[in-house]
Amino acid sequence: MNVRYRGIVLAISGASFWGTSGVAVQYLYLHTTITSAWLVDLRLIGTGLLLTIWAHYLYYGEIKALLSDKHTWPSLLPFSIIGVGGSQFTYFMAVQYSNASTATVIQFLSPLFIIMYMLLIKHILPKRIEIISVFVAIIGTIFLVTNGHLDHLSLSMQTLVWGLLAAFCTAMEVVIPTQLMQRYQTIPIIGVSMSLCGVCLSPVLLFIPWPPLTLFDWGLIVYIIIGGTLFAYLFFLASIRYISASTTGMLGAFEPLVATILSVALLGTHLGIFALIGGTLIIVAAIIQSLPIEKIIKAHKKAS
Repeated sequence: MNVRYRGIVLAISGASFWGTSGVAVQYLYLHTTITSAWLVDLRLIGTGLLLTIWAHYLYYGEIKALLSDKHTWPSLLPFSIIGVGGSQFTYFMAVQYSNASTATVIQFLSPLFIIMYMLLIKHILPKRIEIISVFVAIIGTIFLVTNGHLDHLSLSMQTLVWGLLAAFCTAMEVVIPTQLMQRYQTIPIIGVSMSLCGVCLSPVLLFIPWPPLTLFDWGLIVYIIIGGTLFAYLFFLASIRYISASTTGMLGAFEPLVATILSVALLGTHLGIFALIGGTLIIVAAIIQSLPIEKIIKAHKKAS
């Protein structure tokens, strides 16, 4: 298989697994009494354990070095709680109050929070293309939350708040471990972070009664842990070996695309035309962020 083609397939597969995971979560909310905290903790412990075992054999000694290094903890703990755990819990809550499609699209506003972080904390002014993407994302958000009727919201306030929190936590998932990722491999960091956050939330599994679930429901939970999280992370991260990070970022748009198609086709989710336009604009804004447009313009000027 062509190397670039392999990377594209891996990136699309990883993003699609994430998208289908959101739909599986939506189904569980519609047909069971499952709670977000319970499901997130089960997902974190299950996937964290599998990733940690995988990382132990793939990068022997890395986990021990990561945990024994006292300089990693100031980044590792907030990354585990806010980034890894926070992004999953807030996303699941957004799905609970709306649907997988809407929650996934709102989560794609995370580049806006990264731009705000770079401006307010790092004092780095945004580039022109980033400013354009912000305006596109804002317009898309207005369409999405109003569905074309500016006098009222088409989404509940809970959906909007949890969705924006999911976008913020997803941004922190990128921002917080910057130096950590330079010193250690990604898979051990994610595996340890999921396990740590899962252990912190473990009282949810120990002291809250487990919901009654059918065999099919348990099958979906296993899929969310293995397919929708483990394979999603591994495929998406593996794609970076074969294609550029910008291409991987663009192909991440398959996540809301798959979530929308399956949510509408399988669960009967209804999305208005303005909501679809708004969601598309938000995804376009995220794609703009991942495109190396500034480099292309500079290269074109040099060539001419």
